[in-house]
Amino acid sequence: MTNPELTAVLAKVPEIERTERLLDDARRRLREHPAGVGPDRARDDVINAAVASFQTDGKWPANIAKDAAKAHTAALEWEAERLARVRARDAMELLAYDTRQALASDALEHLGTRLDEVLSDARKAAQTLGDVRSADDAIKAGGDVVTAWSTVQRLVTDLANIRAAQWALLDPGPRPRSIVGDDDTDERRNLREWKRAGYGEIRGRLDDAPAFALEAMRTQRYTEAYLLWLASVATAHVPASYSDLEADVMAATTPVAYDDASPVVDLSPRVVQTRQPRPAQVYPHSRTPHLDASQPTPARPKANATVPDRERSTTDYF
Repeated sequence: MTNPELTAVLAKVPEIERTERLLDDARRRLREHPAGVGPDRARDDVINAAVASFQTDGKWPANIAKDAAKAHTAALEWEAERLARVRARDAMELLAYDTRQALASDALEHLGTRLDEVLSDARKAAQTLGDVRSADDAIKAGGDVVTAWSTVQRLVTDLANIRAAQWALLDPGPRPRSIVGDDDTDERRNLREWKRAGYGEIRGRLDDAPAFALEAMRTQRYTEAYLLWLASVATAHVPASYSDLEADVMAATTPVAYDDASPVVDLSPRVVQTRQPRPAQVYPHSRTPHLDASQPTPARPKANATVPDRERSTTDYF
């Protein structure tokens, strides 16, 4: 089923609209190409028919070679046309996919404007509805309230289509003819996880949303009450890109790393006392280095430490 919001937003980005239009044209041309058979099959059909006729009445067709060559040539033309249309469709599928990926942020920007329009209409309807939050209450109130409730019901459908278009632009699926297994990237897995968690609807932490709104965000099953709530908050948005959504998720899930109630710590530079070096340990068996053999042996240094008793080892016993 075609999503009208996605179709409309793709048409607003010129290069995406051009490649999508060419893709539709290529697919239509392939569908309209008449059925046929390959050159070898066409030639063999003529030959087999001649052989069957010869077996029946004993007459050999005079133009069997020309007829077989003519069928083979016609089938070659059909096959070449078919191959050209298939390749055109395949090439346009890749070009349309890559173009949509490259310009998805432009389409998402237009989609964000469309969401603002829907929420603005919902706020106007909310002024008429007052505290009405069900169809039964709207019918009981009658008059303009019924009309406003009908408007909200229509806007719920628009909201559902906008969100579906949003996720289709953020995650367009695997690239055509990609290798099985290579299409499930980290980005696609993250998008699926964030969508199930309810991100991509409002900015900030989801903990502040009421339970019914959080359920709608996680399941994408939108109601009139959720739309009216979404219109009443200032954080509803359409992510501008994967990076924008990722930054929003990180900001909403990163634990707070500061505490305003903690005492203020002075971290300005300060002068500290210089640590005095510890003198080297000199033992009774120590000797002064004798660096010049032409000079007398220097006197032993004055000892200031004793060798501690060592633990006995196997060499003391064997």
